[in-house]
Formats: sequence, structure tokens, C-alpha cells
Amino acid sequence: MTRPGSDHLIWYASYGSNVNRARFLCYLRGGKPAGASVPQRGARDRSLPLADAPCTFRSGIRFAGHSVRWNGAPAFLEHRPATVGALGRRYLITKEQFADVVAQENGADIPLSIPFDQVRADIHTVIAARAYDTIVGLEPVDGVPVATFTSSSPPERRAAEPPSAAYLGTIVRGLAEAHDLTAAELAEHLLHAGGVAPTWDIGEIQRLLNIGTTGPV
Repeated sequence: MTRPGSDHLIWYASYGSNVNRARFLCYLRGGKPAGASVPQRGARDRSLPLADAPCTFRSGIRFAGHSVRWNGAPAFLEHRPATVGALGRRYLITKEQFADVVAQENGADIPLSIPFDQVRADIHTVIAARAYDTIVGLEPVDGVPVATFTSSSPPERRAAEPPSAAYLGTIVRGLAEAHDLTAAELAEHLLHAGGVAPTWDIGEIQRLLNIGTTGPV
């Protein structure tokens, strides 16, 4: 239900490494995520999320480009609809915290200006940022807006590149936390994301659930 005074809240829908709660909390509280090479400074408000829940996107994800932080390709939400959308996890946080997460994802200064009045379902809003320069509005949940971010350049038009073991392992373990699926089901789902195959196969993705960052990079 809509909470009193919830106009300052937003559901942040994550689809990359932030599906892993421990990794996401580094954006709020500061610290270096396991497997990453760069620490996060944290948000101005270091409060924990008020809630979190699994979610599914209408689009798929593609791994493209190169992240120094993870030594491999990061994930981007595609613009086109997909028959089977990406699995994710949403966190109920303040709009200020959301803005600070976007800033850190882009290596930008805090505060970062985001026009939250434009966050509506199926609306893409370009902001002054780097790689993740587009806020994507999703269907609200119980009257609270839902948003994520991706690239303004359609990821599906970019060359797919493989994610590192550290990055893909962080994602698959986060999805296992949020979704009631078997390791094989999670691995098969991620295998459909652009850039995962042929570097990774189902067995190797499943092993990341248990052996951390071991695997090809």
C-alpha cells in the first residue's frame, strides 16, 4: 500500500550487479563490493532500503563495453521488448538515494539532478550523465513510482561483450537471493543475455553460485 508521505520514495528496479543486496548496499553505505576493484563512497542518506522484492522487466539485458570496476562488460537494459524479460530486484528507497546511486554508477558528483516528475511508465528521460544516462520509468507499485536506468543508445545495437566472473557471479547470486528458481533455471535465463554465450555456459554459471568469482574472465 502507499505509505503516508511516500512522495519522497521510489522503487529502484535493478537488473545488474545491484540485484545482489550486499553489493547494492555499498552504494548506500559505502565500501568496496566483493569482486570489484573500486570502492563506493555511499549515499548522503545511508539508511537501509525500506523493502525489496523480485521483479521482471519487459526487456532483456545486454552486456556491452568495458567496466574498469569489474574488468568486463557491464549490463544494460535493452530498449526493445523481449518475449522473456530480464529478472531483477527492486528496492524501496528515497529519491535522494536513487539519485546518489545513479551518480555513483556514472562516476559523477553528488548531488545529481534527476527530474522525478517525469518518471512515468514507459518513459525514457535522458539526464546529464555518462554510461547510464537514461532514466526508465516502469509500472508503479501500489502508487509508488518505479524506475531504473540504462544507456540512451539502444544497447541492442551495441556489440555484445562477455561479463567477468566477478560481475556475472554477483548477478547470479543476487538473483538467487530474490527469485525462487533453481540454479539451472537462473543459469539458463542469464545465458540468453547478450554477451554471456559463448564465453559462459550453463554449468559455469551455476558454479558461480557456489565458488564465487572462479571462472573465465
